[in-house]
Amino acid sequence: MQETRIAVPADRGVTLAVRRFPLPRPDAPGLVMHHGLASSQHIWDLMLPRLARRFQVVTFDARGHGESSKPTSGYGFDRTVSDLVAVADAAGLRSPVVVGHSWGAMVALEAVAARSRRFAAAVLVDGGLVPLGRSMDWPTARERLAPPHLAGMPLAEFRGMMRTFFADAVHVTPDVEAIVLSVMRVDTRGRIHPRLSRANHLRILHAIWEQDPIALYGQVRAPVLGVLTRLEDGTAEDRERSEAKRAAAQEARTAARDRDVRFTWIDGIHDVPLQHPATLGGRIERFVASVVG
Repeated sequence: MQETRIAVPADRGVTLAVRRFPLPRPDAPGLVMHHGLASSQHIWDLMLPRLARRFQVVTFDARGHGESSKPTSGYGFDRTVSDLVAVADAAGLRSPVVVGHSWGAMVALEAVAARSRRFAAAVLVDGGLVPLGRSMDWPTARERLAPPHLAGMPLAEFRGMMRTFFADAVHVTPDVEAIVLSVMRVDTRGRIHPRLSRANHLRILHAIWEQDPIALYGQVRAPVLGVLTRLEDGTAEDRERSEAKRAAAQEARTAARDRDVRFTWIDGIHDVPLQHPATLGGRIERFVASVVG
């Protein structure tokens, strides 16, 4: 699929790796897409052939990730929202819809709360809803949610682990393997190293822990669609997570009062862009058509 790669300058010398896709028509609505923590812009790759037929699509590696700059500071939501605006400006998207997955959904929610005139709407894919700080203190979150120690693992061993990442919910095709490997650098000895450093991972995690998404729904002015995942035949823990999302969605609707905040469900895992790209793409298409045409 044809794409144009551009390097977008952000604040304090940070450069963001951005991809633009051919315009389907000059007046097509814009989508700027933000991936999750420890992921990359390639999480959207299986959806791009569909979305790029109708929208001006722009994806990018967030600071600290992929091929973007990796500073040792600037991972609060004020900076990540500014990065999002810089990408939209550089791509010439006047009033795009921002689509975020997981942590990216939290950035998107912050964007339509703090910069509502800059973005037409937001799609929050399984994120930007349940406040982490309510369920655990920071030392607990740091311990439980710290990234695994993968640096130095042989590439062949990492490839062999991929199916376990998705609990057999995703067929690991060569395309999926390439998406997963995009978060790693492979050294000359054939060993992997996460592109997001452990220190920067924890800096972002702390910002996530501090955020109160429910309060932000009271500040949004643009339409918001939350796409939530659940496992109908999952474990008790899966059902508990789904119930927490359901309760938080009700809180969010109450906080939003009469604003356009909607939620929809997909039966699937958290990495739904890989598991159900067509279903998720269809939800995005219908929502954007309903709010911007």
